[in-house]
Amino acid sequence: MTNILHIYTRVSSSVQETDGTSLRTQEELGIQKAEELGFEYRLWNEGGQSSKYEDLHNRPILRRLLLEVENGKVENLFVFNTDRLSRNQKTWGGIRWKLKQNRVRLHTPSGVIDLSSPMDDLIIGILSEISSYDNALRSERSQLGKLQKVRNGYWMGGPPPFGYNIEDGMLVENTDESQWVKRIFDRYLAGWTIQKIREKLDENGIKPRHKKNGWSVGSLQKMLRNTFYIGHYQYHDKKLAETVQCECPAFLTETTWNRAQRLRGKT
Repeated sequence: MTNILHIYTRVSSSVQETDGTSLRTQEELGIQKAEELGFEYRLWNEGGQSSKYEDLHNRPILRRLLLEVENGKVENLFVFNTDRLSRNQKTWGGIRWKLKQNRVRLHTPSGVIDLSSPMDDLIIGILSEISSYDNALRSERSQLGKLQKVRNGYWMGGPPPFGYNIEDGMLVENTDESQWVKRIFDRYLAGWTIQKIREKLDENGIKPRHKKNGWSVGSLQKMLRNTFYIGHYQYHDKKLAETVQCECPAFLTETTWNRAQRLRGKT
């Protein structure tokens, strides 16, 4: 049987496209290794797949490659480093076991790893732990950076609330919409029902941000308790379990907003 070096390539971020580990770089190193060994080669290009999701469900090329491994059709596999296969300990453990069971020799630019060798298996296990730790650290830095941007006034919550636009990453008042927010609060304090306010908005062709079928009673009730309009809101980061108090442009007085809350409490 002809010796074939199977070359698996993947990048997990746009940064890796320019930091020396691009798909093209990985491919060239794999081909170079095949030439050194006197092997033919076969490319398995996963393209860009985020390391955020490290199971095999979003890795169709790797799944096909592992099926070839199971069928005994892969003896030599090249990766730029083992984290190209996975940084997730559970996923990598399954891949590593499959490669070991099928006696696959794992090649990298620095040499060959024989997973049947206790020493090589130990080394690759240690390197995998380091890679997993590095990935967790990178993820935490990313979350902390995002949280710092929120503290600095940047909007990180998707489409802005009704009454605002986003300029240079920050919330700014949309004067056309903010006038309607003021009218909604004024009408509500004047005794109008939510349903009557809804009908008035529809009559004037005023559309909400997130609903194609016009305003709902629920969306207007949410607007009435929205603290954005008095200049602040809370951003909660689930991963870090941290809540940040944020400031934004205000166009309602606290007196008006508080009166609306008292009225809401009575209805």
